[in-house]
Amino acid sequence: MTILPLVSSPVLAAAGFRHAFPTRTASDAELLAALGAGRIVQVKQVHGARAVLAGEAAGQEGDAIVGRAGVEEVAVGVRVADCVPVLVGNASTGDVAAIHAGWRGLVGGVVEAGLELLGKGDRIAAIGPCIGACCFEVGRDVGERTGFVVREAGDKQYVDLRAAVRARLVALGVGIVDDVPGCTKHEPERFHSFRRDGANSGRMLAAIATRPR
Repeated sequence: MTILPLVSSPVLAAAGFRHAFPTRTASDAELLAALGAGRIVQVKQVHGARAVLAGEAAGQEGDAIVGRAGVEEVAVGVRVADCVPVLVGNASTGDVAAIHAGWRGLVGGVVEAGLELLGKGDRIAAIGPCIGACCFEVGRDVGERTGFVVREAGDKQYVDLRAAVRARLVALGVGIVDDVPGCTKHEPERFHSFRRDGANSGRMLAAIATRPR
């Protein structure tokens, strides 16, 4: 089976936003070429709910980063290895957001923080490959906090994080939410997974570039 180094959302692409969700085979050069960028601005991720502007990101902690459209395109990204990567483009402004949504960030409001900083407008989101409901086993305390429990096994529950993120996006007025499929834990040949590989797991840098207004 041929593994594509990068996967993407046809919906974001059709709206003119250059972006990518890398698989584990992707090189930095391939990702940067897809974005048309020299670098990708990131923040120090802490499984929280803080959103940061790309221009103020140096040395900052956060789990959502927003790039403002301007004279030069800016690319922003988040690293994941099971958590949900969300890329959002604002077609009204050309601004973009990259959001790292694990269950802690989701409960804490990281999706809300990222969209608030991105601002109102015609917003289009893509949810990338993440741990699927088939594999995301949690305790009942976590399941009850996140919702979207799809099945139970003894004292454990299986949660659909992708569906939980989608519900937040829709509730916040995002007009289109696309799903880029893939379960990170279930597909070792394609994706890194902390749940599967622990400390030996790599990370995948989901990223999106601003679009000229």
